[in-house]
Amino acid sequence: MSLKQILQSWGPSYWLTKGAGWLATIKISFIKDRLIRQFIKFYRVDLTPAIRQDPSQFENFQDFFARELKSAARPIHGDSSSIISPVDGTVAISGRYTNNTLIQFKRTATNLFNLTRSNRIGESGEYAIIYLSPKDYHRIHSPVQAELVAISRIGGTRYSVKPKNHANIDGLYERNVRVNCHLRVPKGEMLMAMVGAMIVSSVQTRWDDQNPVNEVVVAKEIAPLQFQPGEEMARFYLGSTVILVVPDGIGELQSLEAGQALKLGEQIGSIHP
Repeated sequence: MSLKQILQSWGPSYWLTKGAGWLATIKISFIKDRLIRQFIKFYRVDLTPAIRQDPSQFENFQDFFARELKSAARPIHGDSSSIISPVDGTVAISGRYTNNTLIQFKRTATNLFNLTRSNRIGESGEYAIIYLSPKDYHRIHSPVQAELVAISRIGGTRYSVKPKNHANIDGLYERNVRVNCHLRVPKGEMLMAMVGAMIVSSVQTRWDDQNPVNEVVVAKEIAPLQFQPGEEMARFYLGSTVILVVPDGIGELQSLEAGQALKLGEQIGSIHP
């Protein structure tokens, strides 16, 4: 492990994550309102699609970060066989994977088994890694009409997932904290992984109370939960990245370019009936 990786894992970023998590929950009006206003200004956050647009309307910074959008702000495209973007974000990389290996950059990769601690997902197919920047909407929605049949919560580090780190840290996504969602579609299972990063304090799902993703739970099967395309599944509180994995025989993703901006509801592929 390089010095840079050690510093990101246990150095300033570790304490920054802890401190930011505490700061994000402060409810004192003059503190949280100022914090929200400065964040909006610095990151040029567009609140036009949001239901609440005045900092005073949010309980705390965390509430602002996971703000909800107006119902018509993100129309869902396609039909019941469509794969849609589950988030607002930017494509970090996409393409085919083989031998359980998702390419991050020319010489770095993430192993699918290490990412999920499971053999449930086919060892070849297509994938897309979508990065959520601080200014983006941070709720995660179902990419397909599916049943959620298994989940895993895996602890880890909180490396920054900015695209520049894809080239520097091998196995970046299998090292970070993450929640894996196994989605059953007509021809099998696909995966949506929600990966935390530096300053990410938690992921809140619809089926659990808020949790800090700090314990390993290996592909725990649950009573199937039905989701429609675009239905909310979870929220990032200060984070980060979503990975979609579509094994061969399950469906296809469209050609997506690195740096391509995506909006929730935009069709990016299809599943086989």
